[in-house]
Amino acid sequence: YRQHHPPLSTTLYQQQPTSFFSTTTSLSLSSSNKKTALVLGVANNRSLAWSCALSLLSKNYNVVVTYQNDRFASRVQDLITHYNNHHTTPEEKKGKAYSYECDIRSDASVQNLCQSLPSLLSGGRNEKQKSKFKLNALVHSVAHAPTSAMKGGSFLDTTLDDYISTHDVSSYSLLRVARYALPYLSAQYHHTTERSTASSSSSSSSITALTYLGSTKVVPNYNIMGSAKSSLENIAHTLAYELSSSPHSVRVNCVSAGPISTLASRGIVNLGDMKKDVKERSMLRRNITGEEVGNVVAFLAGEESGGVTGQTIFVDGGYGVMGGPSSVLLN
Repeated sequence: YRQHHPPLSTTLYQQQPTSFFSTTTSLSLSSSNKKTALVLGVANNRSLAWSCALSLLSKNYNVVVTYQNDRFASRVQDLITHYNNHHTTPEEKKGKAYSYECDIRSDASVQNLCQSLPSLLSGGRNEKQKSKFKLNALVHSVAHAPTSAMKGGSFLDTTLDDYISTHDVSSYSLLRVARYALPYLSAQYHHTTERSTASSSSSSSSITALTYLGSTKVVPNYNIMGSAKSSLENIAHTLAYELSSSPHSVRVNCVSAGPISTLASRGIVNLGDMKKDVKERSMLRRNITGEEVGNVVAFLAGEESGGVTGQTIFVDGGYGVMGGPSSVLLN
């Protein structure tokens, strides 16, 4: 796969931040109480990543959202501009949103993103401010599989190239970004009083990955994404084991969302039938919303969930635990 898709040049990602990061709009975290979050994978306003970003923004986080390439740049930047123009007054006490390009397949791109965070979110005024920078929350909402692997018919026919490509983007990318973001997430590297209390919930940071029921159940037409999500969850649980305790104090969890119409989910054959089945058979007898998923992600990012790590939280209306047909459900 790497022979056909070589890593992108490091110099490609040395671009200056967009106008949203200019010194006229950057924030100095030393003069505010806002926390910081990085949300990966926004494509448009229907992306679950955007729903997560909105929930974190409403909790007074300053949030950087990433998009893949120029194809999504103007669309995402329009979202950022609209949000900041309508929701960042002092009276609302909400965070400010920023955007940044990142190809999650490229180590150079991810490394450049993470190394830029202190300048982007701390105002970039001096090295002292940058050294105190802490990333409070990281949200992984990235998934992709080649069309040939999702709409090509039998799972049995999955090619090695499609398998590697899907897992690179949808699961290994969590490991990649966690590695480069750890210096900003971990309590070990912060030269503050938090270092001595790394085991407390108030000092812990969080990583949250979005997954789906197809990681553990057979979902027709979910094909290669099922194994990719299974891999993603295992990576998250193992990272939780390695990072949750001192000295890092980084909690890692997954949120398993019910089917929602997004740009990514359009690659699933018969998505409409999946949503219909959820509406008929789930305990809530309806489909869930992106806002509901985002709210759970924001909860896992905050101090209220300080004792939660290594878990997969389902936001699917109770669909995942049902075993009987809808005809026997109580009205």
